[in-house]
Amino acid sequence: MNNIFSKGLLIITLISSFLVFCIFFIIFYLCIDLFSFDELKSFFSFTWSVQDNKYGIFTFLFGSFIVSFLALILGFVFSFSICSIIFLTNSSIIKFFLEKTVLMMATIPTVIYAFSALFIFVPFISYFKPSSTLSIFVASVVLSLLIIPTMSLIFLNIFNSLSNKYMKCCMNLSISKEEFFFKFVIKNSITQLSQGVLLATTRALGDTMIVLMLAGNALAFPTSIFDSTRSLTSHIALIFANDFESMAFKAIFLCAFLLLSSNFILILIIRKIKGKTYEV
Repeated sequence: MNNIFSKGLLIITLISSFLVFCIFFIIFYLCIDLFSFDELKSFFSFTWSVQDNKYGIFTFLFGSFIVSFLALILGFVFSFSICSIIFLTNSSIIKFFLEKTVLMMATIPTVIYAFSALFIFVPFISYFKPSSTLSIFVASVVLSLLIIPTMSLIFLNIFNSLSNKYMKCCMNLSISKEEFFFKFVIKNSITQLSQGVLLATTRALGDTMIVLMLAGNALAFPTSIFDSTRSLTSHIALIFANDFESMAFKAIFLCAFLLLSSNFILILIIRKIKGKTYEV
C-alpha cells in the first residue's frame, strides 16, 4: 500500500514538474527574440510608450522590488513580534487569539485585502497626505498583511521545534524562558528565519491584486515611497496586446520570464540553505 502511494506521489510530482517546465519554456520561447544586447538594453530603460515605440520595463522592475522590499520589512517586524509574544506569553487566551488570527489571515483572498484597504486604509491616509492615496507606501503596508501569515507560521514552527527539543534542559539549568528565547532560540534559528523571509519574498513578488489596486500604476519612475508605481505583475495584467509579433506583447512575456526566474532562484536558495547545528 505504501509502495503504491509513493509511486502515485512520484507520478504527480513528475507531472507537476513537467507542466512547470512547459510554462517556463513557452514564456521563454515567446520572448527569446529579445535576448540580444541591443534589445535588452532598450527594454531595460525607464520609458514605456507604445505610441513612441518605447518599451522600457525597468520602472516596473523597480516597482516590484521596492514594494516587496518595504512589505518584507514591515511583515518581518510584525511576524517576529507576533511569534515572540506567542512564545513568551503565559496567557493561553492571548496565545490562542494570536495563533487563530494568523491562521485566519492566511485564508483571506488577496482581493479582499486590496478591496478593504480602498475603503478603510486609503481614506485614512488621505487625511494626512492627500496626494498619496494610491502609492508605494499604501501597497507595501497592505502587502505586508498578506505575507505575515507565511512568515509567522514558519517562525512559530521553528520556535516550537527548538522549544520541544531544548526547553526542559534549559529550565533545569535555571535559565528563564526569556533568556532561552533571546540567547538560544533566536541565535540558532537565523538560517531558518531567512528561509521564511525568502519564501515570503516569492509571495510578495508574485502578488497582483494588491499592487494593481493600491500602487497607482503610474508609468513614471517613483522618487519617494509616497509616489505611485507599477509592478511587473500589474503591468502584465494591464497591458493588452492582440498582435503576437508586437514588441508590447513580447515585453509582457519578458516580464513574466523575469518573475518566474526570480522566484525559481529564490526557491533554489531556500533549498540550498542548510540548518545550523543547535548548541546551548
